Amino acid sequence: MNNQTCNTVGALPACPKKVTELFFIAHPKVPKALLGPFLSHEAATYGLVVIRSADAVVTSSLVDGIDELTHWQAINNGAICRAFAGADRQGVRHE
Repeated sequence: MNNQTCNTVGALPACPKKVTELFFIAHPKVPKALLGPFLSHEAATYGLVVIRSADAVVTSSLVDGIDELTHWQAINNGAICRAFAGADRQGVRHE
Protein backbone atom coordinates (compact mmCIF):
# COMPACT_ATOMS: atom_id res chain seq x y z
CA MET A 1 0.00 0.00 0.00
CA ASN A 2 1.48 3.36 -0.90
CA ASN A 3 1.36 6.55 1.18
CA GLN A 4 -1.45 8.15 -0.82
CA THR A 5 -3.68 5.11 -0.30
CA CYS A 6 -2.83 4.98 3.41
CA ASN A 7 -3.98 8.56 3.91
CA THR A 8 -7.31 8.18 2.12
CA VAL A 9 -8.72 4.77 3.11
CA GLY A 10 -11.80 5.07 5.36
CA ALA A 11 -11.97 6.80 8.74
CA LEU A 12 -9.03 4.84 10.14
CA PRO A 13 -5.72 4.73 8.29
CA ALA A 14 -5.02 1.32 6.79
CA CYS A 15 -1.26 1.52 7.28
CA PRO A 16 0.44 0.45 10.50
CA LYS A 17 2.22 2.92 12.77
CA LYS A 18 5.87 2.12 13.47
CA VAL A 19 6.48 1.04 17.06
CA THR A 20 9.32 -1.07 18.35
CA GLU A 21 7.90 -2.07 21.74
CA LEU A 22 4.51 -2.49 23.39
CA PHE A 23 4.22 -2.86 27.15
CA PHE A 24 1.85 -4.99 29.21
CA ILE A 25 1.08 -5.76 32.87
CA ALA A 26 1.58 -9.44 33.65
CA HIS A 27 1.20 -11.60 36.76
CA PRO A 28 2.95 -14.94 37.31
CA LYS A 29 -0.34 -16.70 38.14
CA VAL A 30 -2.06 -15.59 34.92
CA PRO A 31 -0.98 -16.90 31.48
CA LYS A 32 -2.07 -13.76 29.58
CA ALA A 33 -1.41 -10.07 30.14
CA LEU A 34 -3.74 -8.44 32.68
CA LEU A 35 -3.53 -4.94 31.15
CA GLY A 36 -2.20 -3.51 27.94
CA PRO A 37 -1.02 -2.63 25.47
CA PHE A 38 0.77 0.56 26.52
CA LEU A 39 3.07 2.67 24.34
CA SER A 40 5.67 3.34 27.05
CA HIS A 41 7.09 1.73 30.15
CA GLU A 42 6.10 4.83 32.12
CA ALA A 43 2.44 4.48 31.08
CA ALA A 44 2.50 0.79 32.00
CA THR A 45 3.81 1.56 35.50
CA TYR A 46 0.55 3.40 36.19
CA GLY A 47 -1.13 0.07 35.44
CA LEU A 48 0.86 -1.48 38.29
CA VAL A 49 -0.74 1.04 40.66
CA VAL A 50 -4.18 0.11 39.32
CA ILE A 51 -3.58 -3.66 39.65
CA ARG A 52 -2.41 -3.33 43.29
CA SER A 53 -0.46 -6.59 43.34
CA ALA A 54 3.13 -6.89 44.50
CA ASP A 55 3.69 -9.73 42.01
CA ALA A 56 2.51 -7.81 38.93
CA VAL A 57 5.28 -6.73 36.54
CA VAL A 58 5.68 -4.70 33.37
CA THR A 59 6.63 -6.83 30.36
CA SER A 60 7.37 -5.78 26.82
CA SER A 61 6.96 -7.23 23.36
CA LEU A 62 8.81 -6.20 20.21
CA VAL A 63 6.58 -5.52 17.22
CA ASP A 64 7.18 -4.40 13.64
CA GLY A 65 4.17 -2.07 13.65
CA ILE A 66 0.64 -1.61 14.95
CA ASP A 67 -2.63 -0.62 13.34
CA GLU A 68 -4.60 2.50 14.24
CA LEU A 69 -7.03 0.65 16.54
CA THR A 70 -4.21 -0.87 18.63
CA HIS A 71 -2.45 2.52 18.77
CA TRP A 72 -5.65 4.20 20.00
CA GLN A 73 -6.20 1.43 22.57
CA ALA A 74 -2.63 1.82 23.90
CA ILE A 75 -3.07 5.59 24.28
CA ASN A 76 -6.44 5.09 25.99
CA ASN A 77 -5.04 2.45 28.39
CA GLY A 78 -2.30 4.85 29.47
CA ALA A 79 -4.73 7.72 30.03
CA ILE A 80 -7.18 5.61 32.04
CA CYS A 81 -4.48 4.09 34.25
CA ARG A 82 -2.94 7.54 34.83
CA ALA A 83 -6.35 8.84 35.92
CA PHE A 84 -6.92 5.95 38.35
CA ALA A 85 -3.35 6.11 39.68
CA GLY A 86 -3.75 9.86 40.28
CA ALA A 87 -7.03 9.28 42.07
CA ASP A 88 -5.29 6.73 44.32
CA ARG A 89 -2.68 9.30 45.27
CA GLN A 90 -5.45 11.75 46.19
CA GLY A 91 -7.17 9.20 48.43
CA VAL A 92 -10.18 8.54 46.19
CA ARG A 93 -11.72 5.11 46.71
CA HIS A 94 -12.69 3.01 43.68
CA GLU A 95 -15.02 0.61 45.47
